[in-house]
Amino acid sequence: MARGSSQRKKQAAADKERAKKPQHGQPRSMVIRIGAQEVGGAVSQLVQDVRHVLEPDTAVRLKERRANKLKDYTSISGALGVSHLLLFSRSEAGNVQLRLACVPRGPTLHFRVEAYSLCKDIQQAMRHFRTGTGDFLVAPLLVMNNFVTSDAERERLGDRAPPKHLEKLVTDSAALL
Repeated sequence: MARGSSQRKKQAAADKERAKKPQHGQPRSMVIRIGAQEVGGAVSQLVQDVRHVLEPDTAVRLKERRANKLKDYTSISGALGVSHLLLFSRSEAGNVQLRLACVPRGPTLHFRVEAYSLCKDIQQAMRHFRTGTGDFLVAPLLVMNNFVTSDAERERLGDRAPPKHLEKLVTDSAALL
């Protein structure tokens, strides 16, 4: 059943109240599909799941259009107070890629998504799935403890070990999110 006009007005008022709250240095993000028609249904659902995980400070009901380009999102991010963009795309080879961009000046981190599970798959696998109404009211906590590779591990990995300056960059950028 469609929502009545009074419900829409209440929702719009609640959205305005949420936008008026002081930021206190909290990061805000937008999760976007680049090439929305070409990424496929699974990646589109992954984008929705990531939006819900980052829900209190992200645009959950963001409407993407085919005509929107990355430049459109970066230009509007300043006015909306958005500090991070998470961009999902699919390469020609079929690999899912994630770019984490700090707006407006960077840095931008590129990742290849090797494997992921969607929320609906986890719900189907669980016998008794429970979710509360207040689950997404608090921002997620990201713990970056012991993220840096130790010297012993670095020696063991040899050339495959990531450079120290890149580890620091990832740790610092992820801590902002």
